[in-house]
Amino acid sequence: MENKTGKYLKYAIGEIVLVVIGILIALGINNWNESRKFKNVEKTVLTNIYKNLATDSTQFNYYTKTIEQIEKLHLELFQVGQGNVSLDSISEPSLIRRTLYFQQLINSDFDEKANEINNTRIKEALIAYTRSINDMESIYLGQLVVLIEDKLKPLLAEENLYNIKNWINLKDKTFKDYSLKRLNGTNLLNKNGLIELAKTEKFQQLLFEVSIKWNDFYTRLKIVIEENNSLRKLIQSELKDY
Repeated sequence: MENKTGKYLKYAIGEIVLVVIGILIALGINNWNESRKFKNVEKTVLTNIYKNLATDSTQFNYYTKTIEQIEKLHLELFQVGQGNVSLDSISEPSLIRRTLYFQQLINSDFDEKANEINNTRIKEALIAYTRSINDMESIYLGQLVVLIEDKLKPLLAEENLYNIKNWINLKDKTFKDYSLKRLNGTNLLNKNGLIELAKTEKFQQLLFEVSIKWNDFYTRLKIVIEENNSLRKLIQSELKDY
């Protein structure tokens, strides 16, 4: 009886061990599958973020070139207003009222998707990048655009500087597809009128405000560009491991 009991006990223990091993193997397979699914999701998220960052980078390069053109015009108008130079001509005058098409591809949605990213460095860099984007956006939309729309443009209209006939001829508009065709050599603003306006203290004060806001925006833009480049390098390095 003692021998039989010992055999049954060993058998029972063996069965339990086999069951436990089976459970552990099943859990391991399940965890591997879950890990693989998470990796696939993470790869998709990182790939999409990388593409959006690349698109943002192209847009930021366009911003930089446009701001440089605007700053050149501002400098010319400052020089005219201070009496330092006498200019018969200036850069494209319509740039004085120019605003940018501002659309961020990295937005609050990516704060949530950051939870699907396992790499801590990428996650932290992504969160920092979205904050920098929002900071840049607040300066641009909350201050610069308001200043241009509410003060600068009304002053230009008040001084009758808009070439209304040129605006009609500037774009070739059709009702079919509302296609726009730019005509070279046609100015929206009167150059000579803007030069004369630049000699007034009122315009110089307003130009100073606008120039300061453009500078604030440009300072934040350079930070965003640096973070964009660093984040793309991090993601590119991480995607090599998939």
